[in-house]
Amino acid sequence: MTHDGGERLNAYLRTRSAPADASSLVELGRTTTAGRVVLFAHPVGGSLLAYQPLVRRLADHRCLGLDATARAVADAGPAGSVQELARRHVESFGEHGPRIDVVCGWSFGGALAWEIACLLAERGERPEVLLLDSTWAGRAVPVWTPTEALRGFVQDALQLGGQEAGFTAGTVEEAAARLDMDPEVFAERLALFTHNRRLVCEWHPTPGDLDLVSVRAAESLTSDWRTVTTGAVHVHDLPGDHYGLLGDSGNAAAIERILRGHWTTATATAGPAPASAPVPAPGAASVPGVGAVGPVEAVEADGAALHTALAKLVDTPHWRDLVVRSRRTDPDAIAEAYRELGRRGLLAPDWPREFGGGGLPTRLAIELFEGFCSTGLPDLVHALTVQIVGNFVLKSGSERLKRELLPRLAGGEEFSTVLYSEPRAGSDLAALRTRAERRDGRYVLNGVKVFSIYSDISGSALVAARTGRDGHKYEGITLFVVDLAAAGVTVELVETVQRERMCRVRLQDVEVEDWRRVGEEGRGWALLDGALAIERTGIDHVVRAARWLRALRATVGRSPGLERLEGQVECATTLARAATEVFLRADVRAIDTAVAKLYTSETCQQVGHEVLRRWSTLGRTAPGRTTGVDDLVHEELFSGLTESPGLTLSAGTSEMMLSTIAADLKEEYEQRCLAVLHRFGGELVDTVLEVLGPVGAAVRVEPLFAHSPARRTALAETLADLGLDGLERPEGEGGLGLGLTVGCAIALGLGYLGYENAYRSCRPAPGSAAGLGPDDEDSHGGCAAHECRLRHAAHALGLGLGLFRTAWEHASAREQFDRKLVDFDALMFPLVRGYAELNAVGARLHELAEHVAEADGEALGRFELVAQDALVRVVRAAMQVLGAQGITEWSVGSRFYMKCAESIGFLDREGAAAGG
Repeated sequence: MTHDGGERLNAYLRTRSAPADASSLVELGRTTTAGRVVLFAHPVGGSLLAYQPLVRRLADHRCLGLDATARAVADAGPAGSVQELARRHVESFGEHGPRIDVVCGWSFGGALAWEIACLLAERGERPEVLLLDSTWAGRAVPVWTPTEALRGFVQDALQLGGQEAGFTAGTVEEAAARLDMDPEVFAERLALFTHNRRLVCEWHPTPGDLDLVSVRAAESLTSDWRTVTTGAVHVHDLPGDHYGLLGDSGNAAAIERILRGHWTTATATAGPAPASAPVPAPGAASVPGVGAVGPVEAVEADGAALHTALAKLVDTPHWRDLVVRSRRTDPDAIAEAYRELGRRGLLAPDWPREFGGGGLPTRLAIELFEGFCSTGLPDLVHALTVQIVGNFVLKSGSERLKRELLPRLAGGEEFSTVLYSEPRAGSDLAALRTRAERRDGRYVLNGVKVFSIYSDISGSALVAARTGRDGHKYEGITLFVVDLAAAGVTVELVETVQRERMCRVRLQDVEVEDWRRVGEEGRGWALLDGALAIERTGIDHVVRAARWLRALRATVGRSPGLERLEGQVECATTLARAATEVFLRADVRAIDTAVAKLYTSETCQQVGHEVLRRWSTLGRTAPGRTTGVDDLVHEELFSGLTESPGLTLSAGTSEMMLSTIAADLKEEYEQRCLAVLHRFGGELVDTVLEVLGPVGAAVRVEPLFAHSPARRTALAETLADLGLDGLERPEGEGGLGLGLTVGCAIALGLGYLGYENAYRSCRPAPGSAAGLGPDDEDSHGGCAAHECRLRHAAHALGLGLGLFRTAWEHASAREQFDRKLVDFDALMFPLVRGYAELNAVGARLHELAEHVAEADGEALGRFELVAQDALVRVVRAAMQVLGAQGITEWSVGSRFYMKCAESIGFLDREGAAAGG
């Protein structure tokens, strides 16, 4: 813990003292009267800091915490049980305390949260209960000695802070210094920790009938709350360990969704558990999704009904006519099409019911969006209205704005757009000159916005304006939802080569009420950053790209040149779907979707460029020409030609995305590489890297990239010793049956280290350990099994990431012309683009591995073509960064280069075989 961090911790803990008549409730984060009231029960050490990552995501909720040291609770002396401690807290709330909507607790806090929820239920309140990796001993636990208590408290504090728990304190003074805590505060917290630890070790939960959600860390998986309540129990397993549950940003995002009432992978059961409830194996936890409260069966039924309604709607001549007219920018057709979708609840099914939605999973909303936009309906109308403005208001708008605007958007009765860009400001949103001044209790806006899409048919717009005159250029920006029919708003069409309407919007003394302001005054930049992140998921890009490819297929037939593009669109689609998790995140940043925006927009643009390359031929097949083509196909080809140039400009140019990603990589390049690997199994990958690093390095090979049977054998034996050969094997055959993703994780780790792929599960070599064999083609036997091809692709991906890491590390240390190489954008941008490609390949590889049983051979062949191209570009960019050093035989770069060459050739042979 840093000195600054220790000071902040001490300052925070000192605020925990309270007057004798105080409630034990304290406000967490920024107080709001909107949203639900969430009560967080303190963990065993008493500090509420562990909840801060989650609290920051709940800016629209009122978040309260239980003060562990409030005199109102502690005056009666130490509580004798968890139940007694809970009773004291509830009594301290008083008769006029807030009504609690959700009670949440992690670890010991879960025990306290459950008992408080039971007491509130006795008073007639029935709060929702969210328990985070909380369980009970179920057996006698020895009382700790003072030395053991001191050691346990220090280890708990360090692990909670994300630090290594290897420090052993000899004295209280040493321990306090290690945690950078005030000795008085430390002594108080140590006593509290020791006492609460004894309480939870002796605790037996009070039986109840409340429904609850139990979130478990995959490396814990011990709690079974079905033995405690007769209500429904929804179990949700997340990756990682007990201490990483709240500290990991991905887990925090998943818990936020659950707390807001959304999940898909949870399982609901009621009543007591069976005598021996199954516990998943570590590493087999489900990946969190986005969904809606309620039994999974009900969610699936609602989703099926919406899919059926969509299928019936679009399978009519009238819908086709609406689509063709919409593509020709007929405003009446666009309005009618979206009203039809809205009447059937297809536009925003994931929004809360009170705002016109259905409370269903966001995943379902994305599926429906892809469904109706794949018919050719202009996708930007939905992207602007629902995905950007609607979701932004849903997260940050006032209650009145939500009530008045969102049902109209969800029903297709009104469209909305964004007004960011200004003349001579371009993509630099910090250069905004539009002003909003306070006059007579409302705001008055003046300014000009340009390059706005569909403003001529929209009823409202999200507008960025300056409310402050001093300070940094990123300060003083405020966001408003403006009625485009208001006095002073003028919308002018701007002619472009494309059919989609672009406008100039003038705002002259436009009056805007306070309730139309989004977020706090002057704090719009952070919100704007989040709004841009939502724009950058790329879902609209991949839907367009798929349509344009279908139109190309319809006119040119099967063409080898299109196969690679189809594979790239499939990778981009997987990446974009993963990026849609930002919809429900409160603290989303532009960097969170920069990779998706870069890859999806450039992929879609490449499809448009294919149309451009063939246009002289395709144009002759237009309606009214000699051969004639379906009207809708022609509209798709024309939009591919005219819209593709602007795809890499909106929501931030490709250059901006490259700069954003590069800035992030400068700080976290190694962690970003590992994040791609961790998608396949975090702990497993870490183990492979930790154990196999020294094994491979111990086998001396000159030069480094030379063929090394000795190293390969050593790696294979180590893998067998670790038991990794049994991870994929079915349980009935003595294995763990964890699936192909774990095999890909091992192959990824080997590639990341720059080693041969000593892991094989398709066909063991004679004399080798079962499932493990050398990497030469003879022992591989030319196996064309989908599983084997994906393992090899994983190894190639690992090699690409390893070479990327090597090049970035070199650029970070090497100086030239008094600057580090990493600061030369012209040199680094190709490497950054390669990193984005590797991310997309990794996302698609994981998807294919997860569903290998349904894998299509042609789709796998297309993926291999894309993976090969990505690897070639990464190799080229990395070797350029490494310079002359990279081609010397003793360099790490040259080892990766030769290994990549072998893998690229292998992928090429497999791709050729798959393609016939």
